[in-house]
Amino acid sequence: MALKVFVQHIWPDPKGDTLLGEKMAVVYDGQETLMRRILGADAVIRQSFNPRSAYYSNCASMEAYNNVGMLEGLRQADADGFDVAFITCGNDPAVQAARDLLTTPVVSASESAMLLACTLGLKFGCVTFDEESTVLVERNIRAFGLEDRALRHKPARSAGFYEACDTWFTDPDYLRNSVIPKFEEAARSLIADGADVIVGACGNFAALPYHGYTKVTGTEVPVLDAVMSGAYMAGLVGNMHRTMGIATSKVRSFKGVPSEIAAHVLAPFAVGKV
Repeated sequence: MALKVFVQHIWPDPKGDTLLGEKMAVVYDGQETLMRRILGADAVIRQSFNPRSAYYSNCASMEAYNNVGMLEGLRQADADGFDVAFITCGNDPAVQAARDLLTTPVVSASESAMLLACTLGLKFGCVTFDEESTVLVERNIRAFGLEDRALRHKPARSAGFYEACDTWFTDPDYLRNSVIPKFEEAARSLIADGADVIVGACGNFAALPYHGYTKVTGTEVPVLDAVMSGAYMAGLVGNMHRTMGIATSKVRSFKGVPSEIAAHVLAPFAVGKV
């Protein structure tokens, strides 16, 4: 039986996206191509979009609005019997809440990369898409209990990107000449301060391993993109769930409420409701 992975995005379906338009489809297609290289061609991958997106993923207040639509999407992973749910945004929105809500195990992008980084080096640092996201990524490092494995001083640093990323997937020369140098400027500052491993903490950075970039140029420092790492983690956790019945603990931290109660009290929040 093929592994079933439910992928939750923070933004709307490109076909109906009134702000970003259909160009984001290139990014999502690139991410799925990368996931299939990792999970295998026979994996069932369903991409779920957020019709209630507030678009801004780098601001705590907008993230809270986004999370409602994301959680409604993620509930479908339980309803349709998926082996694992995967949140692809590098700021790891809604992951703790999703683990509380779902019986399906949930993995998130940058958390997966951080955990894998702990197996490849003593200290890691994170490169974010923009300056605003550094605050949320550093929040997550604390929430995941990884302060002792991350750099103490500014463990998340911005590459300073403020652009659409469809070209990153379609034009490898642009990626090599314009994107990677900016990414490596932030990465090298982290390495200079003691990082052994670099985490690419943004879903758009999937373009890096998509085009074969997994190491800081001229070094032996690995770069763990969040989507690549999340796909590997989804494969591991999803197969553990499917074959061994292992899932999120429901004793304390993520106990939640019975599914039938959740379905009743959350009915007003469903898509299409006010």
